[in-house]
Amino acid sequence: MQAREAAAGGADPAPVVGGQPAPAGKWPDVAALMEGDMAYCTGTLIAPRTVLTAGHCVDGFNPTQVKLGATDSQGDGEVIEVASSIFFPGWRNTYDVGVLQLARPATALPRPVATACVTARLLTDGAAIHLVGFGATTTEGDDPNTTLMEGDAEIVDADCTPGNGCQPAVSPGGEFVAGGQGVDSCFGDSGGPVYLSTPSGVVLAGVVSRGLDNAPTPCGGGGIYVRPDDMLNWIQFASADQIALASCPPPSDDPPDDGSGGDGSSGSAGDGAGADGSDADGVDGGDGDVTGGCSAGGHGGGGGGGSAVVLLGLAIAVDKASRPHGPRA
Repeated sequence: MQAREAAAGGADPAPVVGGQPAPAGKWPDVAALMEGDMAYCTGTLIAPRTVLTAGHCVDGFNPTQVKLGATDSQGDGEVIEVASSIFFPGWRNTYDVGVLQLARPATALPRPVATACVTARLLTDGAAIHLVGFGATTTEGDDPNTTLMEGDAEIVDADCTPGNGCQPAVSPGGEFVAGGQGVDSCFGDSGGPVYLSTPSGVVLAGVVSRGLDNAPTPCGGGGIYVRPDDMLNWIQFASADQIALASCPPPSDDPPDDGSGGDGSSGSAGDGAGADGSDADGVDGGDGDVTGGCSAGGHGGGGGGGSAVVLLGLAIAVDKASRPHGPRA
């Protein structure tokens, strides 16, 4: 998220545009991906030993640990070794996701993952989103922020219409566009979650991937996010244990639950169907039903109305100027 410059001579940073520091304990499922002692990406705990992140945070990187429940990426948190990692086949042109297998179960409760029956009703253009994360806080993405922040934005294109950086191979419905007008994910935020508020709790509805092609600055103009509901079979296949799944919303006008505690919604684990069903390119990796009653479906999920939360990831101390609108690792 972007931040205002600190007042001249002031010791404390000015408020974040559209946000503020996240309270301790509010987002215990947020994982800082560590390579040595440096946080370079983020992710979400979706099963006791499984963290979902971006594919480009795994391909070419060597995550050694994750840190959960931290309000500062360099501060205290639950540190767990990474046993193995895998990225989605063909992530550069399809679903930019990866999965980390942890060496032991986390004490934090996993965040339920949205299924197609959830996103069909609650994920549409104009839905309010809540931004949370450790990522860079300037439009150039050149500040070494490590503080967990949260703020508000909106979903701009729920289907990620081809063009402006959206992947045609998984459009419509494999990705969505959110943020802009000064509120956005940024470098170091890659792999972080987009949370969607539902009548039964806050669930994971997206993964931070990259910026828009036409954005005037590296950060601040909006971002592209992968929809995990479009590829649940592959995620379950790559998981060390059963992932938590969100409950289908009831057919009523009940308002979404704005709660953001670690228990999330009343999600249930999938049945693991289609565990070996993704093809070499990965485009059909979501086909099948692992929702325990909700049809997850494959690529091409629909929209609906609602609100969401974007978790913005972790700052990394490297120069990103050479790829201003690329992956946000």
